[in-house]
Amino acid sequence: MAQDVHPRKEAPLVPIRNLKIGHLWAISIHWSLILNRVKASEIFGDENVGFAYSINIRKLVKPPLPVGYWGNGCVPMYVHLTARELVEQHIWKTADLIKKSKYNATDDYVRSYIDFQELHYEKGITAGARVSGFTDWRHLGHSTVDFGWGGPVTVVPLSRHLLGSVEPCFFLPCSSASEGKKDGFKVLVHLQEDALQGFREEMDKLKS
Repeated sequence: MAQDVHPRKEAPLVPIRNLKIGHLWAISIHWSLILNRVKASEIFGDENVGFAYSINIRKLVKPPLPVGYWGNGCVPMYVHLTARELVEQHIWKTADLIKKSKYNATDDYVRSYIDFQELHYEKGITAGARVSGFTDWRHLGHSTVDFGWGGPVTVVPLSRHLLGSVEPCFFLPCSSASEGKKDGFKVLVHLQEDALQGFREEMDKLKS
C-alpha cells in the first residue's frame, strides 16, 4: 500500500513543551501510522508493541567510518510500549520516547548489535511480530544517481527485511514520472492482509 504525501514546504522543528521533533518524527507520529496499525490489527490492552527505525552510525562508532565508505552505515533502534499507552497517552509523549531512544545509540550498542547478528544470523532475526519499522529514504541520494542514461524512474526497496520488522514502512522520494510531485514523497506500508481494510478506514478518517 502506497500513499503520496505532498507538503507545501519542508516542515520546521515543532517546539511542544520544550520538546523539538524533527520532520520525520512529526510526520510519522502525527500521521498516525503506528496508532492506526494497532487499531486495525485489534491489538489492545497490555500487549507490547514496538517502533523500529534506522540511525546513521557513521560518526558514532570509534573510530568514525571514513568519508566515501559505502558499506552498511545504519543500525536499528527500538521503542517499546503497550498498546494501551500508545492509544491513550498524548501523541507528543510517544514522540518524546522515540526522540530520547536515539541517545541509546553508542559505540558499544553498535558493536553489541554486530555481535548479536553474527551469533544469530543463520537462525533468522526479527524484531518481533508487533514491531512497526520506519526508515527514511528520501535523502539517501538513490533518486539522483545517473547510470549513463539518466536517473532512476523510481526508488523502492528490494526487500522488506531491512529493519527486522515484519511490517516496515519506507518514506521514499517521488517517482521522476510523477509530474508536479517533486516536493512530496511516497510512503510504502507493509501490513498483514487481515489488517489492511481496517488500516484504510483509519487513514480515511484523517482526510476529514
